[in-house]
Amino acid sequence: MTGPRRLANFVRSLASSRRGNVAIITALVFPFLIVLGGGAIDFHRGYTAKAQAQDAIDLAAISAASSRTIDTDQLEGIAVDYLAGNIAGRLMNPNPTVEVHDPEVSGFRMTLSGSVDSIFLGLVGIPTMPVEVETVVERGTMETIELVLVLDNTWSMSAPAGGGVTKIAALKSASNVLVNALMANPDAAVKLGVVPYGDYVNVGTGNRGASWLSVPADISTTSQRVCTTITTRNVCTRGATKTCTRSRDGVVESYDCTPQTCRTEPVAPYQSCSGGTTTVQRWFGCVTSRPQGTHRLNDNAGFPYPGLLATSQNCLTAITPLTDRKATITAAINALVVNVGNYKPETYIPSGLMWGINVLSPTEPFSQGAAYGTNNTRPRKIMVLMTDGENTLRFNPSNGLHQAPSGGNAGVTQLAATNTDTTALCNYAKSKKIEVYTVALAVTSNTARNLLSACASEADNYFDVRDTALLEEAFLGIAASIYKVRIVS
Repeated sequence: MTGPRRLANFVRSLASSRRGNVAIITALVFPFLIVLGGGAIDFHRGYTAKAQAQDAIDLAAISAASSRTIDTDQLEGIAVDYLAGNIAGRLMNPNPTVEVHDPEVSGFRMTLSGSVDSIFLGLVGIPTMPVEVETVVERGTMETIELVLVLDNTWSMSAPAGGGVTKIAALKSASNVLVNALMANPDAAVKLGVVPYGDYVNVGTGNRGASWLSVPADISTTSQRVCTTITTRNVCTRGATKTCTRSRDGVVESYDCTPQTCRTEPVAPYQSCSGGTTTVQRWFGCVTSRPQGTHRLNDNAGFPYPGLLATSQNCLTAITPLTDRKATITAAINALVVNVGNYKPETYIPSGLMWGINVLSPTEPFSQGAAYGTNNTRPRKIMVLMTDGENTLRFNPSNGLHQAPSGGNAGVTQLAATNTDTTALCNYAKSKKIEVYTVALAVTSNTARNLLSACASEADNYFDVRDTALLEEAFLGIAASIYKVRIVS
């Protein structure tokens, strides 16, 4: 029997007694019992609120420490901004007080003061209980940072994963948390870039004439107009309504597959004409892999990247090269999409990796990066690779396209080859001393998780995130790791 039920039975037994002295005792003791039992509940709420507050202030302090600033107001502002989105829905009342003490380049102490509402103790004049926690952070030496976010923008990112919001919405939020942590201090030597990828990447149509690209002229084709005499028509009758499902990049979609019964019947002859329309194949900024030899697996010069012509766009938002302008990076992150019209991309991780390397490289394509430093210092080059699934496309060596695999065992072999290319590009990046972080968001495939874990520069650089609610924490963990920020007490 639970405590509250025992208390209720005890109170009922007292109330049912006809003896006067028991009634008097009941009148005296009953309020005390209510406060005593309810107080235990309130104290448990206070304990829970303090634990939640400690978790929140630890993460807020990491976010602030990663900014590298030593200005008290800036540090407190960063922490308050972080807490605003992380206290909601918890027991502690909103708008707690945050104070930073002894800010130095090496670290600082941060305190949080707030309250939690009482349920029962208010009966004895205690409407709220105080919540006070503190944390101390240390941070390493300041470095010059060049970091590229290689972000999965495939159609599967349109689905939620545990946290309620869609994966792409969670990715935008988490990426902005990382950007705010790294670029809060305008004097910090930090440059960031963004590579959205699906089955292809978009290098931007403004680069069409670049020497590292090979883009043919747009192709305009007008079909011949043909007229035919029609003497029959098909008349179809729908059967019982039927709905089927299909999977596109891991997202299950429903569609109408109701069967029909059709027959042909004669009609008065008439002319039907078709054709005579003009189709234009344009370049929307999409590029394929280089098909020559193993050039798809390195950034060596010698062969340009082929531009892909199409009647509609089949790549996503354009790459944002390295920049120290926070507003530019924030705008790029907020502009991320998972489809363009009917184009719903699938997953080809090697494409994202190749262009992440290109963005960090000091040579074309994209030459905003500084020269590689000895042992990856000055600058420290970092790649953050994020995906929510496994490779679903294969490389076609005849034209560099990324296409759906064949059926059966042949398709299994083709996807295994894509995974091998992924590993080769991870190793190539690490051979350049690029520090690689990988984030797996709600990835269920052990093959994919092992692939990402092996891609990371070290075990602690791999983040296995099972739902969207924890993605921000993972990206903050990356910021803390980059700046060697750690909680010491």
